[in-house]
Amino acid sequence: MKKFFIFFSLFFAIMSIGLALHLKFNPGAKFFLIKSYSINSFMAIASLLLLKRGMGKKTDNLVVIYFLTIAIKFVVYITFFYPKFNLDGELNRQEFFIFFIPYTLGLIFEISLLAKNNK
Repeated sequence: MKKFFIFFSLFFAIMSIGLALHLKFNPGAKFFLIKSYSINSFMAIASLLLLKRGMGKKTDNLVVIYFLTIAIKFVVYITFFYPKFNLDGELNRQEFFIFFIPYTLGLIFEISLLAKNNK
């Protein structure tokens, strides 16, 4: 349990640093960046907890759980982020990175949790 607490502390530290850097380079989107990092952090934590629970039960369905979490994240992107990004009819680099940088950080933590526990 202590290792998992350290893992989550590291996750929050990395996400906080990512948000701070992102705000520095894109200060005009402050509210949307905070929303994006919050939603992505919540989704990553939920995914990490589901994966941890699946690993604790020694289930063979970890792949299904992993793909389910990715599908949920995709639905959240299509539902909440894409309509906002597509208001002007095109998706520019800044809009793309507003969602996908925190998404990628969370995904790296999910993959590292899986790799660490399934050596």
